[in-house]
Amino acid sequence: MFEIVYAKSISKDLKKIAPQNLAKIKTEIEELRNFPDLAQIKHLTNHSLADFRLRIGDYRVLFDVNWKDEKIQILKVDKLVKSQKLDG
Repeated sequence: MFEIVYAKSISKDLKKIAPQNLAKIKTEIEELRNFPDLAQIKHLTNHSLADFRLRIGDYRVLFDVNWKDEKIQILKVDKLVKSQKLDG
């Protein structure tokens, strides 16, 4: 089972999220302890910030995995904007 570690900048990201969405996002992040046995995860290629993405509705959680230490570092939580949807 993986340990969840949050980057310092995450608290700033979470303050931008509406309270009704925040509980679901936190629950889904905690489910990452069961990585890689989860849906809605995509391995990212050529991404400058993270190796993986978890999709939670209109939100994306970017994270890296340290397999050796069994830690998942949450790097960014952000809302998907329309322009990103159109780009694919």
